[in-house]
Amino acid sequence: MNIGIVGLGLIGGSLARQFKRNTPHSVYGYDISADATAKAELLGAIDGVFDPEDPGDLDVVFIALTPIAANRVMDVLAPKLKKGAIIADTAGVKRPIIRHMTMLSERYPDVSFVGVHPMAGREYSGISHSTATLFERAFIIITPLLTDIEAAEKIKELFIQAVCRGVTMASASEHDKIIAYTSQLAHVVSSAYIQNPTAKEYLGFSAGSFRDMTRVAKLNPDMWTELFMENKDNLLPCICDIIEKLNGFKRALESGDADELHEMLSEGNRLKEEAEKKGREYKNE
Repeated sequence: MNIGIVGLGLIGGSLARQFKRNTPHSVYGYDISADATAKAELLGAIDGVFDPEDPGDLDVVFIALTPIAANRVMDVLAPKLKKGAIIADTAGVKRPIIRHMTMLSERYPDVSFVGVHPMAGREYSGISHSTATLFERAFIIITPLLTDIEAAEKIKELFIQAVCRGVTMASASEHDKIIAYTSQLAHVVSSAYIQNPTAKEYLGFSAGSFRDMTRVAKLNPDMWTELFMENKDNLLPCICDIIEKLNGFKRALESGDADELHEMLSEGNRLKEEAEKKGREYKNE
């Protein structure tokens, strides 16, 4: 199989390296940055470079870009790929991607489209921070078009072959609702937390808790602004919920209600233990 990857940053570069390491497939890359392309070749992440305007004999093309950019690249690729080829993306929100894929699938019925979101990342970006193991402990969420279920199964098998932790199917709407809480809210909270005006003064008093809470505040503002805005209908209720929880802590402290404070902390501890237990059970399935 010939695999193409557009966008050789952290995600695209790591995909390329993992496919090269764990599968027999040939991998070709494209990036608007000549430095990123050269680095990918130096790392052995790709077998060569391809041009989206002339993709040749590629069987699958992953577009590892933000939603707006990914949709633009799809417009270029779709009419030029061979019959039976598959276009997949890796964007962090799926509804704008799936809407565009649905439109293109009607226009180019010989090409299949599959939404993909590898649930892994780092606080650093760029091909230099990519690894050949980034997705080995990650779940891959596939959001298929109903007309392209066979293509979705092929992508699923490819990720299984690449030794990822697991593959899950979901609708684009379901994906975006869940990801608002499990990923996007965490980035909002982390960013808000580090913006405390005294944060710099307290660095000498910080340890693991501070590091864990602020890790994902180190992000790409352009990318995350786009992802948040594309999913604001799901993200806003999550923000409102956590504000209400924080207000609950605030009220308990203001009123000196130690029992209420203890109850809230106990409930958080219980839910964390329950989540860890479910995670272990899922891992062992």
